[in-house]
Amino acid sequence: MGSEISKKDITRLGFRSSLLQASFNYERMQAGGFTWAMLPILKKIYKDDKPGLSAAMKDNLEFINTHPNLVGFLMGLLISMEEKGENRDTIKGLKVALFGPIAGIGDAIFWFTLLPIMAGICSSFASQGNLLGRFYFSPFTCLSFSCASAGPTSVIQSA
Repeated sequence: MGSEISKKDITRLGFRSSLLQASFNYERMQAGGFTWAMLPILKKIYKDDKPGLSAAMKDNLEFINTHPNLVGFLMGLLISMEEKGENRDTIKGLKVALFGPIAGIGDAIFWFTLLPIMAGICSSFASQGNLLGRFYFSPFTCLSFSCASAGPTSVIQSA
């Protein structure tokens, strides 16, 4: 296996994972963005092992549809398993087992709880003529997406 993964690699993964849905399609959903986000770290892990890198990329190009804000958690788990040289079937099984529940939890937390509450608060401010309501919503939305960067870091550090 390749060299150790740095904090810079994890930060890069976080930024790349924010573009998870850029290559969304109805055949594999977010698989292209998922693989693209993980590719630099996979290349580092499988430095001289082209068949291993190929297998990891092929596995990550399989269907996945999860929540874009919480995908960092799943990526962190998978990367820590890749780094430890776990069995390919175990890695694939974990990905398949978790992407659905992570999507459900993320939808409940972000789309159905945090964002509607914040939208209500901000629209209340704005309807009373307070300009702060107008400017609070966008930074809050961006802040909620930044957990993509924190997810893999916390998982890899605890592994």
